[in-house]
Amino acid sequence: MSSTTSSVEETAKAGESPSGLKPPQPDRRRRRRAKISAQVHVQVIGTPEPLEEICMSVDVSRDGLLFTARRAGYWKGQQLDVTFPYSTAAAALNTSQRASIVRVTEQAGGKFQVAVEFHAAQKNEQKNSTSLGAANGAVPAMSKEQAVVLAVEPDTRTAETMRNMLQQDGYTVVIVPTAQEALEVLRTTVPAVFIAEVETADMSGHDLCLIIKRNERLQRVPVILLTRSGQPADYSASHQLGAVVCMAKPFQPERLQHVVRLVAPPPSMRSAYGAPRVSSGIERTI
Repeated sequence: MSSTTSSVEETAKAGESPSGLKPPQPDRRRRRRAKISAQVHVQVIGTPEPLEEICMSVDVSRDGLLFTARRAGYWKGQQLDVTFPYSTAAAALNTSQRASIVRVTEQAGGKFQVAVEFHAAQKNEQKNSTSLGAANGAVPAMSKEQAVVLAVEPDTRTAETMRNMLQQDGYTVVIVPTAQEALEVLRTTVPAVFIAEVETADMSGHDLCLIIKRNERLQRVPVILLTRSGQPADYSASHQLGAVVCMAKPFQPERLQHVVRLVAPPPSMRSAYGAPRVSSGIERTI
């Protein structure tokens, strides 16, 4: 074996290319994105005939999103008014944001992938409101009347177990079978905690979490997500979208009760748990 061949093999073992350059690393921004499917309402601004359509998202992060457009008319640097996630059933909860296009990629079938970045002021506000253990706390002080736990749970037996368990701590428990009914409640109520399953039939728990975290009135509400699949992607996406924890389902009632107490101490146990807060020590996958 020649010395040149030996040198190449040693370089490869060390994780570098023969030229001495390190192999390309995964895009850090891509690793921080969550792949979900949610409706996006897009309106191009600053043009004589604003382009407007409802698209489907591909990835989302706290800085921006990648959506699939059905027609041409987008280019880099264009200014958009983006409502994400968008729901015709949640008009009062839809929140629009200003964003700029950073990349447009043409795909087969005449579709386009459009990457947008939210403007800095709104982006920083979202980060502050959705990060765990924020300096100013994640939940404002609650009175007994405000200690509402809102949950989406279609299974009546599980719903009854959840209700009995949380009512013992003094919470007002509202459990609805569908995401659409939860959105109706959220129009007029700011719960102390919101609980939903990732695989909710009419709208995913991830979409619900996004609606809450991107709504100025609701963004400080702690979101607990449950997953039946137990896929690592569910846990990762839940954390990236601002949920305080994602738990496997079926869950142990005592564990759910413990997490709810941590993120929103109930009136009956305030002396034991102290002021409302979100603990950065909560396990993200329970």
